[in-house]
Amino acid sequence: MKTIQTILSFAAVGLLSSSSFANTFTLVSLSGDTADTNPEQTYESFSLPEINESGQVAFGARFENPELNQAFQNDLLPLFAESCYKCHGDGGPRLNNIDLRPILTAQDLLSRPNGLTAIRNRINNNSMPPNSEPSLDPETKAQAVATLNLLIEVANQSNTHLDAALQFDNGQLITLAAKGETATVNGQAGEIESIRSVSATESNNVALIATLAESHPLDGIDLLLSANANSQELQLHTHESTAPLIDFSGTRDNSRRHQILGTPQSVPANAFSFWSRLRTGQTPDESGLWIVDLDSISAPLNGQRLVAIGGSTANGGALTLEAPVASSFNATLAGAFTASLEDGDENSFNNDIAIWSVDSSSNATLIAKTGDTAPDSSDTFLSFGKPAVDSDGDVYFWSNLLTENEAEGLYQFSDGSLATLASTTQAIDVFGTPRTYSEFLDPVVNGAGDLAVLATEVLGDLQTILHRDSSGVWSIVAQTDMQAPGAQSGVTFNILSSPHLNGNGQVAFQASLSGSGDSISDTTDTGAWATDSNGFLALVARAGDTIEVRPSFPATIKSATISGFNTANQIALNYSFTNGASAIAIVGLADILPPSIAEQPASETSYDGETVILSVEAEGQGPFEYQWKKDGIDLEGATNSAYTIDNASSDNDGDYTVVVSSTSGSVTSAVAALSIEFLPSAPVFVDHPLGDIALLGTQAFLDTRAVSTSAVSYQWFFEGNALPGETNDTLTINPARAENEGTYHVVATSAGGTATSAESEVLVTDKRLINVAARSRVGSGANVLIAGFVVIGPEPKQILIRGLGPGLPEGLDRLSNPRLEIYNSSGEMIHFNNSWGENENPGAITQASLETGAGGGKPLEPGDTALLVELEQGLYTAIVRSEDDTSGIALVEAFEVGENLTRLVNVSSRAFVGVGDEVVIPGFIVQGDLPTRVLIRAIGPGLIKQDVAGVLEFPEITVYDFFGEVIAQNDGWGNLWNPETINEASALVGAQPIDEGSEDAALILDLEPGLYTVKVSGENQTSGVALVEVFAIP
Repeated sequence: MKTIQTILSFAAVGLLSSSSFANTFTLVSLSGDTADTNPEQTYESFSLPEINESGQVAFGARFENPELNQAFQNDLLPLFAESCYKCHGDGGPRLNNIDLRPILTAQDLLSRPNGLTAIRNRINNNSMPPNSEPSLDPETKAQAVATLNLLIEVANQSNTHLDAALQFDNGQLITLAAKGETATVNGQAGEIESIRSVSATESNNVALIATLAESHPLDGIDLLLSANANSQELQLHTHESTAPLIDFSGTRDNSRRHQILGTPQSVPANAFSFWSRLRTGQTPDESGLWIVDLDSISAPLNGQRLVAIGGSTANGGALTLEAPVASSFNATLAGAFTASLEDGDENSFNNDIAIWSVDSSSNATLIAKTGDTAPDSSDTFLSFGKPAVDSDGDVYFWSNLLTENEAEGLYQFSDGSLATLASTTQAIDVFGTPRTYSEFLDPVVNGAGDLAVLATEVLGDLQTILHRDSSGVWSIVAQTDMQAPGAQSGVTFNILSSPHLNGNGQVAFQASLSGSGDSISDTTDTGAWATDSNGFLALVARAGDTIEVRPSFPATIKSATISGFNTANQIALNYSFTNGASAIAIVGLADILPPSIAEQPASETSYDGETVILSVEAEGQGPFEYQWKKDGIDLEGATNSAYTIDNASSDNDGDYTVVVSSTSGSVTSAVAALSIEFLPSAPVFVDHPLGDIALLGTQAFLDTRAVSTSAVSYQWFFEGNALPGETNDTLTINPARAENEGTYHVVATSAGGTATSAESEVLVTDKRLINVAARSRVGSGANVLIAGFVVIGPEPKQILIRGLGPGLPEGLDRLSNPRLEIYNSSGEMIHFNNSWGENENPGAITQASLETGAGGGKPLEPGDTALLVELEQGLYTAIVRSEDDTSGIALVEAFEVGENLTRLVNVSSRAFVGVGDEVVIPGFIVQGDLPTRVLIRAIGPGLIKQDVAGVLEFPEITVYDFFGEVIAQNDGWGNLWNPETINEASALVGAQPIDEGSEDAALILDLEPGLYTVKVSGENQTSGVALVEVFAIP
């Protein structure tokens, strides 16, 4: 069974928000996508992908389980609500044992396997519900336990349990085998029951282990198979009930069977290797190591050949093996393996270990065994790591030695000779400096003999990724405390992963970060890097960065795991995102270019005593270093992107340049000529009025500055006419009306003459936020719904404020008895309402609702609340609380009624953020004739200093347009590429700055006029109190 799905891949120039080099991003598969074999199946998660030299990617996928979700919704969620929340919900006495509040889906329980088992056990033994509560009826209990058992079974499945084997080839996603689909094995059709592993080869063949359902002769046992898109039949190589090859002549032992088939391992050829435990009857027997050469498929061996087997000697050796342990092979199927040796006793823990090289016919050469003396040492080998093999058959491996200080080293076996490459007892030359290392892990090697290894340097106890080229030259790729490329200055590597190495000698790895100068948090402290073809280290992916996974689907990276790197500079990655999605993708690594100048420093003429600022804007992969020069000479201390000269004089005249440098090179800017002149007798403008865009009814502001040897006075003009009394260097128009829109200029006068400024435009617009609303769960104490809004303008404004509970859509857990309260900026309650019908004029409430379109014309329900009030300019707060201390979901909304220059602007909402329907959802309308720049903030941790208890620790913002499409997301303001703009905008709107390093979320968006909704939730289904704010930025 083969099905092929075409993938629309695209090039993402500047894959990450923090990298401007042209990596390409090709999406292979995304969770939530529909499986092409069955439109009712969608992908939930993926195994680590493997990529070959042709760019073909092999991986496995798990399907979502809608039946499991439905069983949870039908059998468990109602049970929790009726019988469990009293103890394990808000304020319950057993909340600390098991908190059921955040468990709203089957996946929520699956992510808590210990809690899942505890719930099943306590329901089963009748300790839940407790004796003080009504017991469950037998049918409800039985159904709940059955559903919990099903969830436990799924939770206990290993990470290798898969539902589909997939291959990506030349833009097409190919389903090679899938659970529930028909496949032909051994000439007979059967249904795939499960898949355990998927491995790539250096062709379009993929190796996998699968089981078949009943009705097939080979049902219920593990089958070692290979598949490719060109064949409808899965090639069977061996299975759990077949006799194994037990010698190097192809002999099978019919008294033994494969008992446990290990995961097939990729080989850089059209082949794979596998390990297997054998059995005699039902008694576990020896284990062995085999190669399957897919270029030599023929009966009766089906491409198999034995490499090593326990109970026998290696091919051409004298030592008897107990069990193969680790192996590696090259493109010719020559390789190396380690194995434990039999010593005649039943205790296998103290057995000696040996390492062999094997040629392509499995002829073995013993390299070393424990107890042998290591080269360049008097100490003996104690153990061996996983070997690596180059194209010449040279073998590279790690070993530790039997010494007091537990010495260890890296060794190479070539042409029958064993040599030391590195040792913890000897310094190695790196960049011309002797360096000593206390620890090495298993090396990786490519065909050319280049090597990469993770080591620990003695000086500083620094993790280090070392590279050794085929000529023996060592270099450092990355090290703890080294500046991380693509991150801001001061952000360094912390913990490094073992490296990947491609055929060009380039290295890829993952790392966690630490340091200052950037927001280092739980969502931005990991990433993936690789060396380009010039050896420069490039950022591949970083947690916290947002990428366009597919057109119009941006997602923020939670983690990115490298699992393959080929000579075409293609890196295979498994991504997870903060929105819960996961993906398989290929990143095409581009070479890092030297920095370039995006904005050159500008030449300038200024005057004695003025402040002059020269600046440059660079692009490329940072961080950047700067050195300003005057007339070709370095300026001491001038090492920032801007160079400031205070109290300038003619001594500062000259040609200025700046050299911008990074790890990949440097660039020199164009010349900026600076001329400082004596103050003129007639005025000269140094700052022309720049114009302004003002919201109708607010303030417009223009300013200017001219210099002269004598005092300067000013006269402002509007449409060519002098404005009486406007004779300062600033012009304030308050309130700004439509008739104030037009062209302004200013004339400057001194004893030496006059000068006229450039013209500037003032635009008066009605762009703003109107008709604000927020929805959330209302409880008690801090868990009320609090909406804040600002009224600005010269006269009172009539505002309709509504607090809805009973009038919300059916299906929500609605607040049955809301109370609406209005407070002024002094914290005084100035209005309240318990039911809209109790107003002096309820008809006016109804009429105002119709005029403003509140509720889409739906009438208010008897239990809803509403107020129609006139409010002066100022800050107001609307609180919806429960009148009877019950809880439920409520909506608060505010609308302008009538037309005048006073406006309702900016909205904030503080409420308890739950999960599911109980997130906080503010809505607002952008009105006017121009786009509006909007600041949206979700404050959780920032409420702690306001003595708010139970805050939302990790708020996340999602913004939707009128059509329900996601247009922006943020899960931490520090994750933004320019987080400083958030507090700059906060200052403009009068909001408190967000604390550096906090997990509060924020976004700045340019929004066209229209209706928008903000959803504020907690990462990973967390809950707590949060403040949501929406501001129109002036």
